[in-house]
Amino acid sequence: MQPSRSQSFTQQVRNYIIAFYQTQRNAFVLIITLLISLYILTVPDQAADMINAVIDDGVFHSLFQYIVLSTFVWSWVVYGSTRMILHISPVGLRINNECNLLLRWLPKVGGVIPALILAYAFWQPDHWQPYLLLLEGGLMLVLFLWVEQHVSVFILPEHWRFPDRYTSFKQDIRMLWRHPLGRLVVSAGLLLTVFLIALLSLPVEWGIAKRLRPTAIIIFGITMYTFWGSLVVYFNDYRYRPLVLLVFFYLIVISAFNDNTTVRQAIDSSVPPISQRPTVEAHFAQWVAARRQEEGDTIPLVLVAAEGGGIRALNWTAETLIRLDSIIPGFSRHVYALSGVSGGGVGTVFYTAFLRDVAETERTGRFEQFRKVIRDDYLSAVSSALLFPESIQRLVPVPLPALERAKWLEDSWSGSYGDNLGLRTLDSSLTQLYQTYNGYNYNLPSLLLNGTLAESGQKIITSNLQLDPRYFKNVVSTLDVIGTDVPLKTAASLSSRFPIVTNGGLIQKDTILGNGREKHYGGHVVDGGYFDNSGVETCIQLINNLVPSIRRLDTVERVVIIPYILFIQNSNTIGRLPQKRSILQEVQVPLLAFFNAWDNGSTTRDNMFNSFMDRFTNPKTNYLTLRLAYNDKYPLGWFMSDSVARSIGQQAKDSISLKNKELVKLKSAFRRMRVIRVTQ
Repeated sequence: MQPSRSQSFTQQVRNYIIAFYQTQRNAFVLIITLLISLYILTVPDQAADMINAVIDDGVFHSLFQYIVLSTFVWSWVVYGSTRMILHISPVGLRINNECNLLLRWLPKVGGVIPALILAYAFWQPDHWQPYLLLLEGGLMLVLFLWVEQHVSVFILPEHWRFPDRYTSFKQDIRMLWRHPLGRLVVSAGLLLTVFLIALLSLPVEWGIAKRLRPTAIIIFGITMYTFWGSLVVYFNDYRYRPLVLLVFFYLIVISAFNDNTTVRQAIDSSVPPISQRPTVEAHFAQWVAARRQEEGDTIPLVLVAAEGGGIRALNWTAETLIRLDSIIPGFSRHVYALSGVSGGGVGTVFYTAFLRDVAETERTGRFEQFRKVIRDDYLSAVSSALLFPESIQRLVPVPLPALERAKWLEDSWSGSYGDNLGLRTLDSSLTQLYQTYNGYNYNLPSLLLNGTLAESGQKIITSNLQLDPRYFKNVVSTLDVIGTDVPLKTAASLSSRFPIVTNGGLIQKDTILGNGREKHYGGHVVDGGYFDNSGVETCIQLINNLVPSIRRLDTVERVVIIPYILFIQNSNTIGRLPQKRSILQEVQVPLLAFFNAWDNGSTTRDNMFNSFMDRFTNPKTNYLTLRLAYNDKYPLGWFMSDSVARSIGQQAKDSISLKNKELVKLKSAFRRMRVIRVTQ
């Protein structure tokens, strides 16, 4: 008898495997969306920080309540979509006891999984949030059981009746709409889609996305895509009507016509022509003249390289620069240029705008307002645009520039700056930043914002200066390609278009060929970290451009310029051997290589450039690195919790101080060189 029982158990397991394959062959899209959701909400550093921000605010805060609400909606959509796919006109199911059991329980189990995913994401045993989410999952299961017993539209049949042959598209539509549950699921899904797209397509200035915060927005987005993916799969027939494949090819074909990523241009009549931008040599001569006091002066010249790294780099760059302003009198006035990459580039833009808008004597009192800008939530707006307005653009064969998510990110930057400092400086053009009633403002550092031209792999720089190709070899100038200026917020975004979160920005130059045909040259500008995430290389190109002028000042005019390259680093500098990764190595290893090489490339360049500067003697160039003590909990996205922001701010206060011997030398050099504080 024992062998018989063993064979019966084996057969039962086999039947469950076959039944699970048969049912999930149709509902595979739900498994995929749940797995992707698990990854998005639990694996990235940005996800952990978003969750920590909600935990810090407590269970009674609206942020957690929005998450509970969005999880409730997500659970119902998974439940309803699973029942739609499995219970209305599936073909090819072999009904047995195992299949019957799975058909009855898979929708309920699937509807509980969203709450379990969130409970896992929130799991901290000493906080209430994960337990409340587990409770929500249990209540959802009870609710599903209750409606299946008491609400007619949800009641399960005693016996399954499915067609024995494949039906036409028209028959499938008729059957779905005539089925009470199918009609309810489709109607509810369509209403939810219209509501979410309408609500989350409202202008950034209205702050709807920021009220919901990224986690709830992402859950609502997953919910909407779950419904539409299920609807496509429901009508898919891999033998006669491969709708999934047709949708995939349609999206590929129309992508050739609906590129809406053309960057904004500043074409207002008050914007000076880009031809009026000063060359590096002319600008440097005026910069020195504005600081020269007498013959024999020695003038410090600081070039800052701000490494990329999302909002982590934005905060560390800005905190470092305002901290240096407070401990070294005259520091900002002797910063000649800021070379920024990605989030570091955004930090340099915010800092330069702050220097322009706030008089030196008032800056200390307004640092807290500035900190609100650099610590603001910028992920909600771009996530909202990615998941909702841009979902329309993906289906429409013509470009709709207003729906591009990078523009929403730009508007969230300018909106936050305007709300906290009372000025719309980031909406003005890059070159207007340097215009005053008396002419050009040489008290502000120049900006060199580094991007990468995707189509050629070249470095591309957006700057208020005309760059000399003899020194900036194989470097593309953004403004020279498009032939006009760009808003300051757009200049910032052109250096910080991180993969997936934002798309490439299209720049192009239209040229008439000899045969009269028009040819479009240019390409898409992506994050500067693809080429060089440190920004130091651009500083070296700039210092090489300045060397002839510096030597001439020394020999002819007896003015000594002492250059400093200051590298503001936020990436991981630990060089110990890592643990190997073997799971899905065909996919995981190339991605790990790309992103980790991106991160560690700055450390390699830092060491190389530091060694190189020791040999650069005429003029002698000093090299200084200010490192953020790396913490893997510091996120790379565009959202930062208050606790992490305070931690970075405190680190700037503790480490960027006169306890740092190199900063003591820098300050003493400023004092020895008779640097005085000058009011703008």
